[in-house]
Formats: sequence, C-alpha cells, structure tokens
Amino acid sequence: MRKLSSKNKVLSIFLFPLIIALLIAGCEEKKEQDTHAEHDHTTQQQGVKVYTCPMHPEIIRNEPGPCPICGMDLVEKGVTANTDALNHGTVIEPVNETIIRQAKITSPVNKKLSSTVDTKGYITYNPKNTSAIAARYSGRIDKLYVRYNFQEVTKGQKIMDVYSPELITAQQDYVFLLDKQEEAMLQAAKQKLLLLGMNETQIQHLQKTKKAEYLVSIYAPASGHIHQMNSSDQLIMPVMPLNEVGQMNTNNTEFTIREGTYIKKGESIFNIISLSQVWVILKIYPEDVNKIKVGQSVEITSEIAPENPIQAKISFVEPVLDNDSKFLSVRVYLEKSDHHVFKIGSLVSGKINTGELDGLWIPSSSMLDLGNATYVVFKKEGQHFKTQKITASNRINNEINVLEGLSMADTIATDAWYMIDSESFVLTK
Repeated sequence: MRKLSSKNKVLSIFLFPLIIALLIAGCEEKKEQDTHAEHDHTTQQQGVKVYTCPMHPEIIRNEPGPCPICGMDLVEKGVTANTDALNHGTVIEPVNETIIRQAKITSPVNKKLSSTVDTKGYITYNPKNTSAIAARYSGRIDKLYVRYNFQEVTKGQKIMDVYSPELITAQQDYVFLLDKQEEAMLQAAKQKLLLLGMNETQIQHLQKTKKAEYLVSIYAPASGHIHQMNSSDQLIMPVMPLNEVGQMNTNNTEFTIREGTYIKKGESIFNIISLSQVWVILKIYPEDVNKIKVGQSVEITSEIAPENPIQAKISFVEPVLDNDSKFLSVRVYLEKSDHHVFKIGSLVSGKINTGELDGLWIPSSSMLDLGNATYVVFKKEGQHFKTQKITASNRINNEINVLEGLSMADTIATDAWYMIDSESFVLTK
C-alpha cells in the first residue's frame, strides 16, 4: 500500500505542471483570438482593409496572400450593412463610400420640350370618291372587258357589252320618230335613251345608221380601281390589327359575275374607287387622346417606302373610340398621292407634333416606376439618398415631366437602378 501511494504521489507531481501548462496555453489562444477579433473590428472601423480565408474565417491578415492552413488566396473581408437601422425612405446608408462617391447626380430643369405622339395606321380609300356602275335595264352580259377586283380603269374605258330587249325597243322607237315631224316626241325618246345609259356618241351613231344596236356597251364613268361589291363600306377596314398586316374585306380578286350572266334593273354591278384622294387612318392610344387636334402637323412614313416620309395635317378626329380596340381614329386626307407608294391596305407610322410642353423635367433613368401609378426618385440629403415620391405625367424622348415632389434646388441620382443593390430596398409611405 505504501508502495502504491508513493507511485501516485510521483505521478501527481509530473501531471500537475502539465495540466497547468495546457490551461495557460488555452487562455493565451483565446486571448489571441479575441485580440484578432478586436483588431479586425477596430481595423474595419478605421477603414483599413483586412483579408480572410473563405474556408477558415479565423485567419485574419492585413494584406493579401495564401491561407496558412489550406493555401487558398485570402479575400477582402466585406462589411455587412445593418438593414435593421434603415428608416422609412432611407435606401442607401453610407456604408460603402465608393458607391456613394461614384453615383452621378443631377437636378430638375425647367424648360420647354416639343411634344410628339407616335402612332400606327393604314391606308384606305376615300368612300366619297366612289362611282357605281348599276344596271339601268334588265338584260344579259354578252362581253366582259374587266376580269378581277382592283383592276385599274380609266374614264370612258369599255367595261362590258349588254344585250337588253328593253334597250333595243327604246332604240327602235327613236329611229321610228326620226322621220316624223314630232320634235317633242323625238326629244323624249332621246332623253329615255340617255337615262338608260347610252351616251351622246352612241345616240349620234344610231341617228346616222338608223339601225338599233343589239349589244350596247357600258363605259367607266370615272378613273380608279374597279370592284365588285354590294357597298363601298366593304373597302373600309374598321379595325386595324396592330401586329398584323391589314387585309381588305374581299375574299378573292376574281369577279363572281361572268359573261352570260343575267342582270336585273337597279342591280349594282361594279364600283369604281378613285385614287385622286386616299385616307390615312391613324390609331391613337387612349392616354394621348387629349393631345390630338385637327390641323396638327404629322409626318407619315409608309412601310413600302420608309425613306420617303411626307408631311401632312390631321383632317378629322372621330368623336368616339373604336368598339373593339378602344383606340381613337384620326383621318389624314392625302390629295393626289402616289398610289404606288401609298398602296391601299398598307401600314404606315405617324409622328404627330402636339406642340411644346413647359415644365420641370428630369431624365427618365432617374425615376423608378413601382406600379399603381407610384413613381419615386432618389433624393440626396447630406450623405444619404432617400426615396422621394413624385407625380409625373408626360414622357418626351428620354425625359419625364415632374408635376409634384421636386424643385429645381433638389439633387437626385441620375441612374435610379444603380442605387439599388442586394442589401437595399425601397420603402415609401
């Protein structure tokens, strides 16, 4: 027992200093870590760059280099913003002085800017310049000299030959009265032939030959494009598809009428649409309706010849919105236009000059649209940028008209999106 007790005493004598040494080493290591942490915090507060290892954050150095544990390159230790300290309206705290110094600033400018409205439209006929070819008597079409819709004809061009027993009888009555001394009856017979569609040249030929013509020719009363339709309204495109090429309402270009077809008195056979004047129908967005007036200048560019825009004026503003698209239609009358450039049904773009607007203007890049008609800018107050709610209206080119919320003495950030990063958010009251 004495021998065992002696051994325990000897062992205690050797272990006690070892335990004391380990405790002292642990305290020194903790103190060193605390010193590093305090030094790191002090260094960051003083603006001195510190570097750490991404895999071993306990490694702190004042200069870049390899990590002594894993060998990875040390990276600069960033500063985490205290988002809890953000007040309402405060967007960027000056925790990153580099970003604050690089932010470009500007001030609102009071000036006048020329206002324009960009719009799209199409070319259509003037329905007032329509001449109808109607059957003034019943009969049969013996010969047809036009074959398809949109065929161009000139005034006096022969359209068709018609056989009509009614017209033959009227000619025979006129020939019978030529040898009589009844001048009044002769003039009445001639007037009847004129009302039935014969012209002076045809009547003079009948008076000379004294022989009724079994086939009577019908001529074009005007120059233009010929169409087979029930009404000239079929030529108008009531709704313009903005993303598609406008189409006319005719299903095909060929006539349904043929040689040998019988026609009835009063039946509309063809319509001739003159190209001496065409309409440009422009579609205006609802928010631009109040800016449009008759007489405003407009620059029209055709999709067929974009290099040759023309200058014109608004001729008519329709009083109601379109039922389907809810656009406002305005008309521009083009006199003696080149129909090879401004083809019917082709799309055009227009730029309407609506005058000058006087007001306070800022770059459009300075404003953020938060939706629900909420607009904000970043107003500089000291070293801080705070959101400022504004009321904006018109946009011209790259500038915004500010109605409320700013003055010429204010300073705002030129690029609002530059001021937003992953550690910031926008709060507006």
